[in-house]
Amino acid sequence: MKKLTVFILFLAGAVSALAANGPANCNIVAGPGKRMCPNQPCAAGQCNQACPGLGAATTPIELGDEARKALLFQIDEERMAGELYAAFGAKWDLRPFRHVQRAETRHETVLKNLANRAGLVVPEAVAGTFASGEVQKRYDSLLNLGLESADSALRVGAFVEEQDIADLRTLAATTDSVDLQQVVKSLENASSRHLSAFVRSLAARGVTYEAQVLGADELARLAQAAPRRCGMGGRGYRCGN
Repeated sequence: MKKLTVFILFLAGAVSALAANGPANCNIVAGPGKRMCPNQPCAAGQCNQACPGLGAATTPIELGDEARKALLFQIDEERMAGELYAAFGAKWDLRPFRHVQRAETRHETVLKNLANRAGLVVPEAVAGTFASGEVQKRYDSLLNLGLESADSALRVGAFVEEQDIADLRTLAATTDSVDLQQVVKSLENASSRHLSAFVRSLAARGVTYEAQVLGADELARLAQAAPRRCGMGGRGYRCGN
């Protein structure tokens, strides 16, 4: 009886603390449309929510011609990644593709929001077809390569994330827009984690991935980074990207 009373008192205290402090916090760098979000409230299993005021912002922004072109290119690239991962996930049923594919869709959405705020017209998406000739070329060759084997698909995933990081940095260099810089930084952080996931998956299969776009030292550093987690006591759900 004494133990039951103590448990009830503990439970009451926990409920009171939750009411006072809100739901569990995500002390993470979140995904698309998300700032560096220390102590961002999130309920269990909902740590993928965007930080307010970034991904859903509607205030117009001004971008120069170079930035506008780079932004449209990046939207194509994020959609390309999502379509590749969807195809590879269906073919090989590998966990990284399921999780990362959803993230790429969110990345595309937040970049489209930026484009709308800049007054850009984003071409209607047609599966397998891209406005950028460079992205189209990448898609065609990488799709065929990734369908050859599961290892090839994971290698393609790692390459796509390397290239994505490089292209995001190019986009960031085209403008001093604070809003765009915040989004790009968040997406670059997410792509770094995706890259790590693919490299780790390859390593688990006995395959060593070598840098194709980034430097070898940077790839090694990103690959060794521990996955970020959110939730109470470090036992929460893996944070979304």
